[in-house]
Amino acid sequence: MRQVLSDVLGGHRLTEAEAVALLSARNRDVWEIAAAADEMRESRVGDAVTYVRNQNIHVTNICKNLCGFCGFGRSPGSEGAYLDDRDTILRKAALAREREVTEICLLSGVHPDFTVRSYEDMIAWVREAAPGVDIHTASPEEIVYAAGKSGISTREAITRLRDAGLGTLQGTAAEILVDSVRRVICPNKIDTATWVRVIEEAHRLGIPSTATIMYGSYESEADRIRHLAILRDVQDRTGGLRNWFRSRTCTRTRRSTVRGLRARGRQGGRIS
Repeated sequence: MRQVLSDVLGGHRLTEAEAVALLSARNRDVWEIAAAADEMRESRVGDAVTYVRNQNIHVTNICKNLCGFCGFGRSPGSEGAYLDDRDTILRKAALAREREVTEICLLSGVHPDFTVRSYEDMIAWVREAAPGVDIHTASPEEIVYAAGKSGISTREAITRLRDAGLGTLQGTAAEILVDSVRRVICPNKIDTATWVRVIEEAHRLGIPSTATIMYGSYESEADRIRHLAILRDVQDRTGGLRNWFRSRTCTRTRRSTVRGLRARGRQGGRIS
């Protein structure tokens, strides 16, 4: 392990097999990896820290997917389902402006009735109430669905949202970018290749994005590394990834408990 860390600090590009070995480290080895990572961070970017002042606006929890790990989504008409109207979004965006945020993130489920025009309208409402803020919205999953609903290509959909005022694209709906895992935890979502294609289309149209990982559901450590390798390859090709968010699956949600999702590897196999 120490040789691998020394090689990486010397410029070696970590292989997936090496990364899996590092991710599998335990006990004091973890601190050696953390120290090497901190040294790499210091050498590349120094001590500068950048951030945004963000406010999330949760537009709707109505979603066509209802993934097993999700405690947020609701089906139309079910208890607790909601959809913000224009006035509500304007009010929330105005409050964000009063707080001097630099970014407003429009989050929602994949509403079965949303078209590209739906996203154009929401972006316009935020732009009206909070001019000048970065508008961060629309995952690849949402782009694909809205484009299909509107009868246009994903590239045209992204172009229209960019022209409406979209600043950055959400890199959500990635979960784990390994199709054998996605078929278990989010079978109704787009596959890995489609997620990558839409993200890269956005980058090439001048729209940078975030990237995400949701770990702790069904994936192995090798799956996590495959996911990270895919993101690294995207960044090599486009340079359009601005930051990376990670979240752990909360298995206390009702659906994930019913379906018995649990990470493989260190935490054991899938529970049925």
